[in-house]
Amino acid sequence: MTSTHWEDGEKERLVRLSGELDHDGCEEVDAAFREAIANASRDRVVVDMSEVTFVSSQGIWMMLQAHAQLKGEGRVLHVRGMRPHISKVFETVGVFRAVPGWKP
Repeated sequence: MTSTHWEDGEKERLVRLSGELDHDGCEEVDAAFREAIANASRDRVVVDMSEVTFVSSQGIWMMLQAHAQLKGEGRVLHVRGMRPHISKVFETVGVFRAVPGWKP
């Protein structure tokens, strides 16, 4: 099962993703993830991926769309806690070249 939870700190909104960010997993969390991003009253949104066990191209696309949305609004999306095999996928497809601030 894939899930999304969020909480607001003083300076940022923390969004915790867990499970598999594949076709089915993204369908499960997409609406909640979009809501967490869109309704954040903070300029900085941090996505904790420490409980994400798998990511497909659809999961990467979901993250890049959120990044583009926030950047267009003058806000920032940070990513933390990527497991090594998830980080390797992001590196292999060039995400860290496109969004250098996400590199662990």
